[in-house]
This record gives sequence, structure tokens and C-alpha cells, in this order.
Amino acid sequence: MRFSPVTWFCAAFFLISTFIFGQDNSGAIKFGVQVPQVTDAGFVLGYQWERSIDRNFDIGWEIDWFHKTYTDENFVSELNDFNGNIGTTNELLAKTTLYNFPTHFTMEANFPIKDSKLRVFGSVGLGLDFLFISYKDYSNPDDGNTKGAVDFSWRAGAGIIYPLGTNSELIFELNYHSSEPSWQYEVHDDRTGRTRTFERSYDMRGLMTRVGVRFYY
Repeated sequence: MRFSPVTWFCAAFFLISTFIFGQDNSGAIKFGVQVPQVTDAGFVLGYQWERSIDRNFDIGWEIDWFHKTYTDENFVSELNDFNGNIGTTNELLAKTTLYNFPTHFTMEANFPIKDSKLRVFGSVGLGLDFLFISYKDYSNPDDGNTKGAVDFSWRAGAGIIYPLGTNSELIFELNYHSSEPSWQYEVHDDRTGRTRTFERSYDMRGLMTRVGVRFYY
């Protein structure tokens, strides 16, 4: 795919911020549940690195991992229209495994709650969604293929921070994630003699809820 100027800007800012800005470093491990439009909810695991610009504002980067195997019912319908082979064969061809690695430049603002140890925060992320898709070969359904797709991605969220110690804290957050990687491929059906180009689109938009532990160093 061709990257837009906004995408190049985000990538450059992501790299520059790692080396230039900040005072205190922190790393956080997060895990939870992601609910994308394309499939059912699944487990998500992530790591976030940040530097503090001041007491209430941090910047950094984050990478996550989401894995899910499912049957693409929309693709089953398209295959039925194409080859008329209604039944288990098309369901096998539509069986898909996703490996998703969204990577973002992040900004986070946090504010203390009066008379409480708790802090609330809001965050945004801009970056790229790297999606790897494992799918069945049309001519040989028992064989598998792997394809990669990339799309611009953004994320916005809010949460609560609870201090565990002088250099550690517990994080609860709710995010909305948005990206829609896609790719095209051509298949030929020997039985019908028909050829068609399919577009596989993976709507990763949806909510994500996570808990994590952050350490300062």
C-alpha cells in the first residue's frame, strides 16, 4: 500500500520521541480483551514504553498482539455466489487466523483525584496496524497461505491509575481502536472456469479493555 504523509509523520515522530524527549522512563505490561468488528472477542497483550515530559504528561510508544481463529461468514457468502459450492468446503476456505500487531506513538495526560491516591488519565495513539492472515489455498483447501496487510491506526482511551509502590502502579483502561487492513487476491475455479478477484477486509474497529502494571526506572 502507499503510505500517506500523515503516516510518515507519525512514524518519524514515533522514532524521534524515543531518543530526544523526556526525563523519567517507564514500561508497562498490559493484557485484556479486544472486541473487533471482524470477529468475536479475543485476548490482547501489549507493552508500552513512556517518558515523562512533566508531572501530568507522557509520550512514548506501544505495541500489542491480538490472535484469533474464526470462520469469515461474509467470505463464505461470497464463495457461495462464486462457485455455488454451498457447504463445508467453502467454510473450510473461509477459516481464517489473524495475528495483529498494532504499533502506536502514544500521548497520555493524567490528573490526580482530590483526597485520593487514584489518578485518572486520557490517552491517544497514532500509528500502523500490521496484520498477518493465515488462510486456506483455494485450489488445495488442506494447504495454508500467509498474507500481510498494513493500515493506518488510531486509538483513544481513558482509565484509572493506582500506585502500588514508589516506582510501580496498577492501570485499568478502556480504549477504542480503529483500523481496517485489507488485501486482494485472484482465484480461478477449474470446475466452473470462472476467475474472480476477492477483497478480504478485516475491520479491527472496536473496544478494548485492559489491566496492566507500570514500572518506573
